[in-house]
Amino acid sequence: MNTPRSRPFYVLDVTVCCADALRVRRSVAGCPDAGVVRCEPLLHACSTQESDAPCVRLMIRLPLASYADVLHRLIECVPSGEIGRLVSWREHLARCGLRHGH
Repeated sequence: MNTPRSRPFYVLDVTVCCADALRVRRSVAGCPDAGVVRCEPLLHACSTQESDAPCVRLMIRLPLASYADVLHRLIECVPSGEIGRLVSWREHLARCGLRHGH
């Protein structure tokens, strides 16, 4: 249930080299109500990256109002990262194995 103070959250997937993950986390932490909620190491090299460095997928939770700010911060700190799709918080939870998104 959303109250006037609460806003629906979304999750943005971003793939970056492991070496860049801390920089991304710190940058995103500067956005109101945004933060990394999950970090998944990828076991294979990222074919879209410029090198064969190990990568991680960061799942960033944010209100829609912070989307542009988060994108701007991502592009500034990791221009070679891969920005994935934006999904609702409920869809993210279902994708993580919580069938009803609770």
